[in-house]
Amino acid sequence: MFYGTTRLTMDDKHRLVIPARPRKKLMDMCGGEVVMTARTREHVLLYPQPEFEALLARLDRMPDLDQASNDFKLSFTANARDEQIDRAGRLLLCSDLRERAGLTRSVMLVGRGNRFELWDEERWNAEAAARDARESAAVMPSQVISDFRL
Repeated sequence: MFYGTTRLTMDDKHRLVIPARPRKKLMDMCGGEVVMTARTREHVLLYPQPEFEALLARLDRMPDLDQASNDFKLSFTANARDEQIDRAGRLLLCSDLRERAGLTRSVMLVGRGNRFELWDEERWNAEAAARDARESAAVMPSQVISDFRL
């Protein structure tokens, strides 16, 4: 389970150093073998190899004849790249995914349960501000409030 947000700096060779705690989890789960992909142009998805394979099995059950599911499957798998976290904890960001998501020097590593998302810091901050505005304007149903207490 991955959670939390960490600011990372991409080096001149387009590598990120994964922090020690999430790196240990990734090493324990998959020996550092990960898959990066993108469905949108907002961020890059980073999956441990076993999680990505489980997701592919679920995708295979979606019909190819339905245009929406076919588009989803194609965008998800066509952009996928196998990568390895090296001994120094570095992860190379390939140019096509890096450019697609607009990742520059400052990158946010965002834990999302079974995966991470890699966001450009400026885009992440803008999305966070928009999310805060949506949350402050939203009226939460009483059932949600009673079931979830901080």
